[in-house]
Amino acid sequence: MIVTILPSSTTFHAVAYNQKKVAQGKAELLEMSNFDMVTLSGKVTTEKLQDYLATYSSRNEHIRNAQFHVSISCKGREYSFAELVEIAHQYLHEMGYDNDGQPVLIYGHHDTDNNHIHIITSRVAPDGHKINHQYEKKRSIEVMDRIMNKDLHVSENVAKALCYHYESVSQFKAILESEGYECYEDGDTMKIKHAGNLCDEVKIASIKEKMAAAGKPFEKPKRLKALLLKYRDHSANKEELAETMHRYFGISLVFFGKADSPYGYFIIDHANKRVLKGSSVLSIKELMKFRTAEEQFKDIDAMVTSMLAADPHLTTKDLNAKLKRQFGTRLTKDGIRWGDQTHQFSEEVISTLETNDRLAWLQSFNPSSEVECSILYRFGKIDSLQGLQHKSKGGKKLQKAVSRVRSIMDRGEEHLKDNLFEAGMRIYRQNGQYYCVDIQDRCIFNMNDQGLDIAMLNHIYNNVYIAHTPQEPSKTISKGNMATKTLTQQGGAGDENREYEVGSKEGYEESIANESKMTR
Repeated sequence: MIVTILPSSTTFHAVAYNQKKVAQGKAELLEMSNFDMVTLSGKVTTEKLQDYLATYSSRNEHIRNAQFHVSISCKGREYSFAELVEIAHQYLHEMGYDNDGQPVLIYGHHDTDNNHIHIITSRVAPDGHKINHQYEKKRSIEVMDRIMNKDLHVSENVAKALCYHYESVSQFKAILESEGYECYEDGDTMKIKHAGNLCDEVKIASIKEKMAAAGKPFEKPKRLKALLLKYRDHSANKEELAETMHRYFGISLVFFGKADSPYGYFIIDHANKRVLKGSSVLSIKELMKFRTAEEQFKDIDAMVTSMLAADPHLTTKDLNAKLKRQFGTRLTKDGIRWGDQTHQFSEEVISTLETNDRLAWLQSFNPSSEVECSILYRFGKIDSLQGLQHKSKGGKKLQKAVSRVRSIMDRGEEHLKDNLFEAGMRIYRQNGQYYCVDIQDRCIFNMNDQGLDIAMLNHIYNNVYIAHTPQEPSKTISKGNMATKTLTQQGGAGDENREYEVGSKEGYEESIANESKMTR
């Protein structure tokens, strides 16, 4: 197995590369995780995926080359794409890229003699910190060696297992099985296999000699019982429960009996090196009482309805935080997933969330006046004038944005419109004042107030595109109204007070529409 960390990027160009391969029929998108609202408003496009990753990564403004792009290739068709995806998840876990909420794309390529996949994610964690990149190429190789060569480390793992607090040979066997080994007794010896190959053995007498001599016995099973009950209700089946307990608490659940109806289980606490019989904490009958998809979806719908009634400006980010805490799930491009079933919210709820996400994004531009709010409504394709709040202006973000505009204007008038547009600047004029919407630094400001060359702007933007958006909202939305209700816009072409988008050209509107769909 060959793993290669590919060049980083500020623009996530790896998405364009892989999407092009898909369009050519040479690759397929195998997995897209934690992209939330990207596709709820329409077809998935290269631009939407890149915009989402860039916006997600902007939560840490100190990281410019946020793209983490890796390829994993096997010999010939030795591994299927499903198996490669499983290896990819193990790799991401070991490298620190499996945080809850981490956006991940996995593409399968079949244009060579060797099956291989490409993984794309961000070097920024969901909480904004930079994921450790120290010695990452060296660590990457070591991680893949560990994943693919457990048999090379089996002696070490057996030695570690002998240091656990276990009370039977079966419990010792469960420790190794939780690490992916297959064990069976052969006379006075326990045989250990990995990937179908016999790789080690240990004497039964040695196992019994170490029995209950190390590790720590469980002292507070009540807390463990509470965890099992909580995450049982967050899981659709025992496999999901086992994965969750291992991911968050380093606890393995090893079941015995039939796959769909086990008669018992062991609890293995790897952090404290101890094993416990599951029935002493929670009976297998109680553990297996998983909620049905119908029950889960009904309760989720009721919760969402209640949350929107209490807060009509609820965003997908806020909703997902509550869904994760209460139900152990989240809203994705496919809807709400429970086991192998999915559930879609109503069109009204989806439309409301999409509008609220867009408003939350626009609010991050920190408008400081009604004029700036009205420009952002236009920019963000918000028909209903509601939701944005005034913020105080200033700070490094504003200074940086003004400096960038001044630098572009200092180059002269030639190609000024194109240069501003390519730099993520959208210029508006209203009542003789120029306003700049800076997408990159996410702010809006009055250009007249910043000492910029207004004469140059007047000369360049002599032909204006008139947009009939009033400065003042005609009325405000009440707390009890849904965010999707529209507010009547007053006035028309004869109004004295209107908003102008200047420098408009073909493609501007489409670009703005895409930008406005970025979610938090």
